Amino acid sequence: MEYLDMLAKLGVGNAHPGGFGETMEQLRKYPINQGQRVLEVGCGTGRTACFLAEQGIEVTAIDIRPDMIAKAKIRAEKSNVQVQFLEGDACQLPFDDNSFDVVMVESVTNFAEARKAMSEYYRVLKPGGKLYDREVIKTKEMKPEIHGALSGFYGVTKLYSMEEWRELMESSQFTRVEFSGAHPFPRTMFEDKVQHPDPVHLSDRQSFLDPQIWQITAQYDELVDKYHRYLGYTLMIGSK
Repeated sequence: MEYLDMLAKLGVGNAHPGGFGETMEQLRKYPINQGQRVLEVGCGTGRTACFLAEQGIEVTAIDIRPDMIAKAKIRAEKSNVQVQFLEGDACQLPFDDNSFDVVMVESVTNFAEARKAMSEYYRVLKPGGKLYDREVIKTKEMKPEIHGALSGFYGVTKLYSMEEWRELMESSQFTRVEFSGAHPFPRTMFEDKVQHPDPVHLSDRQSFLDPQIWQITAQYDELVDKYHRYLGYTLMIGSK
């Protein structure tokens, strides 16, 4: 079992850096208006997509994992909202050029082939459209063994600095690229879960009794405790 498998089995809806609290803060600072077409890439169990739909926003959401899409559809049904959930790859978005006003991403690009994904976000945005992408950043140089431990656990090929993310966005033709700053990597998601509890529980039956899940969570806690000072996160914003 790997990190993403654990998230899927537990039905986690706030696994991105800063949790659902950061999603709420982003939407307060950068509101999305009714009438805009929104694509969420890597929607997971659909918490953000369903929240947007509750505000009357037209949302399409994709995830590469069919188990996540199945849970997202259950969430939408329980929340009594309409979202178009589709299985799809961030690097091969199944949409025409110039289709969306907003692309939202929450800790997904780093798990994909980042340069291809950025190019796809740009392609499907309408002229004048906005990308909002919250990702983990490398805040200080790492020895190869530290980078290997972190990237191996998460299943990513590389951890990017803010400057490297900027280069990726600008090379994909995004303009007016800005960042929210380097925020400290959260050592626990407990506070977010208390302040923003998920009203829809989507964990697999008996998942909390699975020893593999507890093994992965223990590895996560150990790595974050040991290496959190090398990591942070930021919200990246770009325009087409």
